[in-house]
Amino acid sequence: MTVDAAKDNDGNAGGSEDFVNGVHVSARRGWPLARNALIVVGVGAALGRIGPFDTFSELPGATRYAYWIGLTLLVWLQTAAVLHLLREPLARWPWAARTALAALIGAVPGAFEVAWAESLLRVTRDLALLDVAKLYGDVALIAVGLALPLEPIGGNLLFAPRPGPDRTEPAPVLPDDLIASLPPERRGSLVALEADDHYLRVHTDRGHALVHRRFGDALAQVANVEGLRVHRSWWVVRSAVTRAERDGDRVTLELRNGLRVPVSRTYTLAVRNAGIIPS
Repeated sequence: MTVDAAKDNDGNAGGSEDFVNGVHVSARRGWPLARNALIVVGVGAALGRIGPFDTFSELPGATRYAYWIGLTLLVWLQTAAVLHLLREPLARWPWAARTALAALIGAVPGAFEVAWAESLLRVTRDLALLDVAKLYGDVALIAVGLALPLEPIGGNLLFAPRPGPDRTEPAPVLPDDLIASLPPERRGSLVALEADDHYLRVHTDRGHALVHRRFGDALAQVANVEGLRVHRSWWVVRSAVTRAERDGDRVTLELRNGLRVPVSRTYTLAVRNAGIIPS
């Protein structure tokens, strides 16, 4: 998992904007775990002050704070660990869906941890699996409610973003600020641009990455590149197209990196005029 910092208007790295698989990261390099853990501790302390689920009346103050801070930290750590494993395999998922799934998975051990804490503090009988299943709903609600607001600010990162391998050769067809928004290991020759919700997925010959940019703004940036829009959500570099397939009225382009891109009816004529598909 890597990020690359874009220099601020004065050319200094201190005012950087980072993106990790499409998530805007405002965390300073080198201390995301400490910063994010402090945020979660604050949330846990707030829950300790409120005392939901009858903990305000049934637990003494110090015990209640320890209960909520400890369990909130555990659930967050488990969610963040799952999310760390899912970022690459589910990179094409919307970030909210990916984050919610990680929280739901992270809540599974969290339910057992809450059951253990309850057996120590409030429940005198042994809890059965059915009791743990009931607790899971409450834990999942807290896990999702915690993870979703934190994700856009990089609050679910456990590890400091590491710079990728040094790339000395430039990517000639990418505008400089678009290059800066890509992880170093993804910088290369541009192949295609894809709209992905409110993000832009940039495809190069070294893979793809999400950046926080509007599709229309990106199209303006590549206006001098020989390419064409082939779909409401797709723009491709002309030289990257290796073949075109037609299945009835449907046309699909195959690019040099193996990517298959649909051509919508709106843009079929433009693709035909570009000589990519026969008249």
